Amino acid sequence: MINRIKAVLSYSNMTETQFAKKLGVTQSSFNRMMRGATEISYKIIKAILTEFGGISAEWFMRGVGTMLTEDNEETQERRLNNLIDVISMQQETIRNLQEKIKQLQQI
Repeated sequence: MINRIKAVLSYSNMTETQFAKKLGVTQSSFNRMMRGATEISYKIIKAILTEFGGISAEWFMRGVGTMLTEDNEETQERRLNNLIDVISMQQETIRNLQEKIKQLQQI
């Protein structure tokens, strides 16, 4: 299942930090799961299938079939919305870093 989570992570175009946040877990908890140090909880499985509705539950749970339930406009729109969310987070990070740079230049 770890490899399938990695596939969803790659599909989402998110960083591990962003992905963990979207699933409602800390980065450290997510890292432990991805290393196999802790079991992947039902909460995580449910969150992935809920947040990424185009992901096939059959593929995710059993490795059977293809990752996406269907390649239609709704799936494409969801993926586009995910990309927009990523861009928004990155823009916020850039703004924060620019502010820190200004503060450091004043020192």
